[in-house]
Amino acid sequence: MNEHGPDLIRGSLWRSMLRFSVPLIASNLLQAVYNIVDMIIVGRFAGSAGLSAVSIGGQVTMVALCIVMGIANAASVLSSQLVGAQRESELPMLLRTMERVFAAAALALTVLAWVFTRPLLTALHTPPEAYAQAVWYLRICMAGTAFVYLYNLMTGVLRGVGDAKTPLLLVAISSVVNLVLDLLLVGALHWGAAGAAAATAFSQMLCCALIFPLSRRRHAFLAGEKGPFRFDREKLAVLLKIGLPQSVQFTLTELSFLLIAGVVNLFGVYASAAAGAVARLGSFAVLASKAMMGAIITVTGQNIGAGQPKRALRGMGIGILYALPISLIFYVLSLIRPELMLSLFTREAPVLAAGAPYLKALALSFVLESVMFCMMGLLTGAGHTLVTLSCALVSAFVVRYSLARLFSITLGMGFVGVGWAYPFAPAASLIICTAFILSGRWKTNRVRL
Repeated sequence: MNEHGPDLIRGSLWRSMLRFSVPLIASNLLQAVYNIVDMIIVGRFAGSAGLSAVSIGGQVTMVALCIVMGIANAASVLSSQLVGAQRESELPMLLRTMERVFAAAALALTVLAWVFTRPLLTALHTPPEAYAQAVWYLRICMAGTAFVYLYNLMTGVLRGVGDAKTPLLLVAISSVVNLVLDLLLVGALHWGAAGAAAATAFSQMLCCALIFPLSRRRHAFLAGEKGPFRFDREKLAVLLKIGLPQSVQFTLTELSFLLIAGVVNLFGVYASAAAGAVARLGSFAVLASKAMMGAIITVTGQNIGAGQPKRALRGMGIGILYALPISLIFYVLSLIRPELMLSLFTREAPVLAAGAPYLKALALSFVLESVMFCMMGLLTGAGHTLVTLSCALVSAFVVRYSLARLFSITLGMGFVGVGWAYPFAPAASLIICTAFILSGRWKTNRVRL
């Protein structure tokens, strides 16, 4: 163990990756739980209309979040390589630069979202029964965008220096707060989807308010020297070079989900509600692999920074072996007991009837995505985000969206046809990632510090 967290450059990778990834998995689990709590409580107290509103509004807010997720991963890459090169003292100025730039970007995005809420929901064919709730859900969630951006940027830096425990602590606190507020606002006061949005927004604000002072207290080098603020233009340029392709990648992926939501909504409110429930279930299925992706990014960044690419590749293999069994369990359960899995979110028979065959068709994507995320962690940690962007372009639009329309509309398979399109997307990404890794070009470090 080094002063920041598990030693990812020396010693047993099996042990150090497990110690680093367990808090990441727990953090992702808690985030998935408080996302899923929204769906369960809204489904029970606001019915299929509220469930549909949360599903559609949540997909739009995910697009906004994707912009910062790519930059947060880049912050993790940059900070991990600085740690690997023993140059942690350069982090504080980068952190202060990120805080100001992306807080301003978040505020601008919030204004745009409020102005275009109704046209956007109309373009997505939001069911009339869910429209009013979706408007309030989206606007309230977007009001907290600045807090979400700043929190995720700080989390990326903490992952890079090997600290996964601080974000876990804060997610645990916000999850409890979110649950209590959900029960109060949605259950007791009957605010519907708007109540779920208010609970989520307040929890995000709380996380943001706590993470900066707590992080600087636990890691003195993040505070740096006090003095007049100035931009670290060089590192900001590297951050954007690595992060923007990932931001575009994540955004395009979520936009493809939004377009698919528009297709799903053509089949009515029950299909929309079922798709939302399956999406939340899927967040659990790939939870471990997304955590491993974060661990692999840090392992790769630190070992590339230390000149050890073979150890980075080994870390990816270990990550796959850790993550794959969990996705396999969800795959099997989705095939043999789909109604039981979906009953966590709703008891409405029409939603269960629509969702069961859809889940069975989509379930293989859980396994394929588990491997895909680990491969992308290796490429991201080495700075090859243009490759992962290429994966998104091919899988999200050329494959997933095109096949969803082909199967469901052109071939007349209906709502279940959308589900059958899903596994083809991660399969396409796996082909691209495998080819690039086998070529050996991933060892060329694109991060110039």
